[in-house]
Amino acid sequence: MQNKLTVLNVLCCLFLTGCGASNVIEDLAIIESVAYDLSESGKNPIKTTVLFPTVSKEGKAGTKTLTANGKSSHETFIKLQNSTNLKLVGGQTTILFGEELSKKGLIKIVKSFTRDPEVGTRVKFAIVEGKGEELLKKKIPSIPDNAEYLYTFIEKLGTQNKVLNTDKYRFLRDYYDDGIDPVLPIFSYKGENIELKGLGCFKGDQYVTRLTLSETQILNFLKGDIKNGNLMISINDEKSGKNEQLFLRNINSNNDKKVNTSNTKNMMVEVIVDLKGSVLEYTGEIDLSEEKYQIQLEKQVENYLITNSKKLLTKLQKYQTDPIGIGTLVRNRLSYEKWNKMKWEKIYSSLNFKVKVHVDLVDTGKSK
Repeated sequence: MQNKLTVLNVLCCLFLTGCGASNVIEDLAIIESVAYDLSESGKNPIKTTVLFPTVSKEGKAGTKTLTANGKSSHETFIKLQNSTNLKLVGGQTTILFGEELSKKGLIKIVKSFTRDPEVGTRVKFAIVEGKGEELLKKKIPSIPDNAEYLYTFIEKLGTQNKVLNTDKYRFLRDYYDDGIDPVLPIFSYKGENIELKGLGCFKGDQYVTRLTLSETQILNFLKGDIKNGNLMISINDEKSGKNEQLFLRNINSNNDKKVNTSNTKNMMVEVIVDLKGSVLEYTGEIDLSEEKYQIQLEKQVENYLITNSKKLLTKLQKYQTDPIGIGTLVRNRLSYEKWNKMKWEKIYSSLNFKVKVHVDLVDTGKSK
């Protein structure tokens, strides 16, 4: 629905201009999504694929893709314009980047968008595991329009997990901020579905590592406050010894970070998470109506979050990517001169982290 509204907005702009060239809807190809990949050509390394809606003479709606290689994204668009009798019109709500191109670096392409008025600041960005071109071209019976499906998918993710709420504005903001690195959701197109695979973390403009869905959940809690969130985890039932599933909903968490910058050679960062939530379902055998078992479960959740937070922070340090914004936290406590003289990448790799978590289960819901 959102995609269709965007298309209507574009059409209104085209038809309500007071002067200039007129546009006939039958002559337009209104781009819904664009994918950028590395091509196999050394002379023309950028491959651009566009997807736009079509209507047959019989009135049947569909989609069509066009692909071109070039030295730059602008050159590929010129080639795309010359490969169709329709006029390509910007209106894209989703821009995809192939995995290999993302590893090489995205800023040259993304910066070109800032000079293009047809690419809005809220256009959604995502990485494709494999090639973005293949995802746009893939025919899935249950998905009539891949572009619209992706846009609504990313919109939904942003409401459930703040760290997955990503667009052009946020990517550029985090890239140019020297205290934080960008992230983008990663999708795959294997089988008969388009699936979220995790979160891509960047060092500068280069994609360096993927976080699993579980790690992405942890990152969400470490990054900032959460309102009405969800959490699915596996924990050991101390009574049966089995691995059981616990699903928490209506999570509200407060996040606080403390750092001592007096000794930059042995800097300590403390992350404190205070979490309240309701148990929607627990497959274990303990009776959560008893207070002692509820306290026991709270401690298990605390231990899970602390243990996995430390593992995640170690992974982020290994790849020297800072999606949490620890650098921003440190920079804001230093003078401009001291921050510029600091070798932050080296310090970040050896930072000491301390994670504290307090969990309060306000509603124990139902158990097996």
